[in-house]
Amino acid sequence: MIKVIARSVIKENHLTDALSLYKLLVAETVKEQGCISYELFQELDDPNNLTLVEEWDDMDALKRHTQTSHFVTLVEKLAAYEKELPVLIYKKLF
Repeated sequence: MIKVIARSVIKENHLTDALSLYKLLVAETVKEQGCISYELFQELDDPNNLTLVEEWDDMDALKRHTQTSHFVTLVEKLAAYEKELPVLIYKKLF
């Protein structure tokens, strides 16, 4: 199993627009083969800090996800609203 933690810091005054795009991204992604879970979280102290927590069967499933039309299109649109986007990928050990 692969787990992805993708943080997103949204630019001021763009949270509503970004959330509408993330809603579409989550809705489409959870339908993908190999997606175990795909959830968006918002930091309590700073609503502009979002985190996607993803679980995938394997790296092949994650790679397929990054090549889907909805991922490519929505990530490109989201880039206009984001200040930074660190992505960490983990594999399960135990």
